Amino acid sequence: MISMTTALIFAGGKSARMGEDKSQMFGGVSRLIKQCKLSSVSRIITLCGGKSRIEMFEGEVWADPEFCNSLIEIVAWGIKQIDDDLVLIPCDAFNLQSTGIDALIQQDNCVPIDQNQQRQPLMARVTNKALINWQAESINQLFSDFCNYENPDFSAQFTNFNQTSDLIDRQ
Repeated sequence: MISMTTALIFAGGKSARMGEDKSQMFGGVSRLIKQCKLSSVSRIITLCGGKSRIEMFEGEVWADPEFCNSLIEIVAWGIKQIDDDLVLIPCDAFNLQSTGIDALIQQDNCVPIDQNQQRQPLMARVTNKALINWQAESINQLFSDFCNYENPDFSAQFTNFNQTSDLIDRQ
Protein backbone atom coordinates (compact mmCIF):
# COMPACT_ATOMS: atom_id res chain seq x y z
CA MET A 1 0.00 0.00 0.00
CA ILE A 2 1.34 3.41 -0.95
CA SER A 3 1.01 5.88 1.89
CA MET A 4 -0.31 9.34 1.23
CA THR A 5 1.51 12.37 2.58
CA THR A 6 -0.26 15.49 3.76
CA ALA A 7 1.64 18.76 4.07
CA LEU A 8 0.50 20.78 7.06
CA ILE A 9 1.53 24.42 6.61
CA PHE A 10 1.53 26.61 9.72
CA ALA A 11 0.58 30.19 8.83
CA GLY A 12 -1.20 31.59 11.86
CA GLY A 13 1.57 33.27 13.79
CA LYS A 14 1.64 36.92 14.72
CA SER A 15 5.14 37.45 13.25
CA ALA A 16 5.87 40.05 15.93
CA ARG A 17 9.66 39.60 15.80
CA MET A 18 9.70 39.80 12.01
CA GLY A 19 7.63 42.98 11.89
CA GLU A 20 5.37 41.73 9.10
CA ASP A 21 3.25 38.69 8.35
CA LYS A 22 5.69 35.88 7.50
CA SER A 23 2.94 33.99 5.70
CA GLN A 24 3.04 36.68 3.00
CA MET A 25 6.82 37.21 2.70
CA PHE A 26 8.96 35.88 -0.18
CA GLY A 27 5.98 34.43 -2.05
CA GLY A 28 4.44 33.31 1.22
CA VAL A 29 2.20 30.33 1.65
CA SER A 30 1.32 30.45 -2.07
CA ARG A 31 4.94 29.64 -2.89
CA LEU A 32 5.00 26.80 -0.36
CA ILE A 33 1.79 25.37 -1.81
CA LYS A 34 3.33 25.50 -5.29
CA GLN A 35 6.42 23.65 -4.03
CA CYS A 36 4.20 21.03 -2.37
CA LYS A 37 2.30 20.55 -5.64
CA LEU A 38 5.64 19.98 -7.42
CA SER A 39 6.56 17.33 -4.82
CA SER A 40 5.08 13.96 -3.86
CA VAL A 41 2.63 15.54 -1.39
CA SER A 42 -0.91 14.29 -1.95
CA ARG A 43 -2.81 16.82 0.19
CA ILE A 44 -2.00 20.33 1.40
CA ILE A 45 -3.66 21.96 4.41
CA THR A 46 -2.88 25.45 5.64
CA LEU A 47 -3.57 26.17 9.31
CA CYS A 48 -4.18 29.90 9.12
CA GLY A 49 -4.71 31.12 12.67
CA GLY A 50 -8.03 32.85 13.31
CA LYS A 51 -11.09 32.49 11.10
CA SER A 52 -10.55 36.03 9.81
CA ARG A 53 -7.41 34.79 7.98
CA ILE A 54 -9.06 31.95 6.01
CA GLU A 55 -9.57 34.07 2.87
CA MET A 56 -5.86 34.99 2.79
CA PHE A 57 -4.91 31.52 1.55
CA GLU A 58 -5.76 29.24 -1.35
CA GLY A 59 -6.76 25.60 -1.24
CA GLU A 60 -7.73 23.68 1.88
CA VAL A 61 -7.50 26.08 4.81
CA TRP A 62 -8.38 25.40 8.43
CA ALA A 63 -8.73 27.95 11.17
CA ASP A 64 -6.87 27.08 14.37
CA PRO A 65 -9.32 25.69 16.92
CA GLU A 66 -10.34 28.24 19.52
CA PHE A 67 -9.50 25.85 22.38
CA CYS A 68 -5.82 25.77 21.34
CA ASN A 69 -3.83 28.39 23.23
CA SER A 70 -0.29 27.70 22.00
CA LEU A 71 1.62 26.53 18.96
CA ILE A 72 2.31 23.12 20.49
CA GLU A 73 -1.44 22.61 21.03
CA ILE A 74 -2.13 23.60 17.41
CA VAL A 75 0.59 21.31 16.05
CA ALA A 76 -0.61 18.35 18.15
CA TRP A 77 -4.25 18.99 17.22
CA GLY A 78 -3.40 19.24 13.51
CA ILE A 79 -1.44 16.00 13.53
CA LYS A 80 -4.30 14.18 15.26
CA GLN A 81 -6.79 15.33 12.58
CA ILE A 82 -4.97 13.61 9.71
CA ASP A 83 -4.69 9.88 9.08
CA ASP A 84 -2.02 10.24 6.37
CA ASP A 85 1.72 10.49 6.89
CA LEU A 86 2.69 14.13 7.37
CA VAL A 87 5.33 16.66 6.55
CA LEU A 88 5.12 19.83 8.62
CA ILE A 89 6.00 23.17 7.05
CA PRO A 90 6.23 26.53 8.81
CA CYS A 91 5.35 29.57 6.71
CA ASP A 92 8.83 30.96 7.36
CA ALA A 93 10.54 28.13 5.47
CA PHE A 94 11.50 30.71 2.84
CA ASN A 95 14.15 28.47 1.23
CA LEU A 96 12.11 25.25 1.09
CA GLN A 97 11.70 23.76 -2.39
CA SER A 98 9.98 20.66 -3.74
CA THR A 99 13.32 18.81 -3.72
CA GLY A 100 13.67 19.32 0.04
CA ILE A 101 10.06 18.27 0.60
CA ASP A 102 10.61 15.09 -1.43
CA ALA A 103 13.84 14.35 0.45
CA LEU A 104 11.87 14.52 3.72
CA ILE A 105 9.07 12.36 2.34
CA GLN A 106 11.61 9.60 1.66
CA GLN A 107 12.33 9.43 5.42
CA ASP A 108 10.46 7.98 8.37
CA ASN A 109 9.81 9.99 11.54
CA CYS A 110 12.56 12.56 11.47
CA VAL A 111 13.37 16.18 12.19
CA PRO A 112 15.59 17.87 9.60
CA ILE A 113 18.78 19.64 10.58
CA ASP A 114 19.28 23.06 9.00
CA GLN A 115 22.48 24.68 7.72
CA ASN A 116 23.19 25.98 11.25
CA GLN A 117 23.01 22.44 12.69
CA GLN A 118 19.69 23.23 14.38
CA ARG A 119 16.80 20.76 14.59
CA GLN A 120 13.73 22.13 12.83
CA PRO A 121 10.79 20.34 14.49
CA LEU A 122 8.22 22.42 12.60
CA MET A 123 9.48 20.61 9.48
CA ALA A 124 9.15 17.15 11.00
CA ARG A 125 8.28 14.12 8.92
CA VAL A 126 5.65 12.01 10.70
CA THR A 127 4.99 8.41 9.66
CA ASN A 128 4.34 6.82 13.07
CA LYS A 129 2.32 8.95 15.49
CA ALA A 130 3.04 6.48 18.31
CA LEU A 131 6.54 8.01 18.54
CA ILE A 132 5.17 11.48 19.29
CA ASN A 133 5.49 12.65 22.89
CA TRP A 134 1.88 13.78 23.38
CA GLN A 135 2.66 15.04 26.91
CA ALA A 136 5.33 17.41 25.60
CA GLU A 137 5.53 21.00 26.75
CA SER A 138 7.46 22.25 23.70
CA ILE A 139 7.61 21.56 19.97
CA ASN A 140 11.09 20.07 20.43
CA GLN A 141 9.81 17.69 23.09
CA LEU A 142 6.88 16.66 20.88
CA PHE A 143 9.38 15.13 18.44
CA SER A 144 12.13 14.20 20.92
CA ASP A 145 12.04 10.52 19.88
CA PHE A 146 12.42 11.37 16.18
CA CYS A 147 15.87 10.95 14.67
CA ASN A 148 17.75 13.81 13.06
CA TYR A 149 17.73 14.00 9.28
CA GLU A 150 21.02 15.48 8.16
CA ASN A 151 21.50 16.06 4.46
CA PRO A 152 23.97 18.77 3.41
CA ASP A 153 22.35 18.98 -0.03
CA PHE A 154 19.12 20.24 1.55
CA SER A 155 20.11 21.77 4.90
CA ALA A 156 19.72 25.35 3.60
CA GLN A 157 16.16 24.49 2.56
CA PHE A 158 15.36 23.39 6.12
CA THR A 159 16.23 26.77 7.64
CA ASN A 160 13.42 28.90 9.00
CA PHE A 161 13.44 32.63 9.64
CA ASN A 162 12.03 34.02 12.88
CA GLN A 163 13.34 37.57 12.96
CA THR A 164 14.70 40.17 10.57
CA SER A 165 18.32 39.44 11.53
CA ASP A 166 17.84 35.87 10.22
CA LEU A 167 17.21 37.28 6.74
CA ILE A 168 20.83 38.46 6.48
CA ASP A 169 21.86 34.82 6.20
CA ARG A 170 19.14 33.94 3.68
CA GLN A 171 20.71 32.39 0.62
